[in-house]
Amino acid sequence: MATTMTPLQPGTEAAAQAAAFAIFGSDIPPIGPEDYSGSWRTALHVIAEEWVGEGRFEQHAARTATALNELFATHERYGVGSPEALAGGAALQPLIDRCRHFGITTADLTRHGARFPES
Repeated sequence: MATTMTPLQPGTEAAAQAAAFAIFGSDIPPIGPEDYSGSWRTALHVIAEEWVGEGRFEQHAARTATALNELFATHERYGVGSPEALAGGAALQPLIDRCRHFGITTADLTRHGARFPES
């Protein structure tokens, strides 16, 4: 017997929890009981504030810059369309997606040491 998945309804606890895990992954900081009322909807801003306060945005930008530099080195070593480069690009995608979620820009990545190839 097949089960049918119902889509998440906006504004629900399930949607808020799914959003938290989609945005922050498993890197959700501990939330004190005074900041968590049992609702993911009210806790999302607390999680974001913790990320900023703990320097996680800066850490993520630096980690992504390093991964980008490694990918560019792989491009130089094996070629842009090589299996190694394609695998490296696929592995980098979650980091890039998280940068987009948090508004980390190319300038931020460059400030953290990313060396983008000249066009």
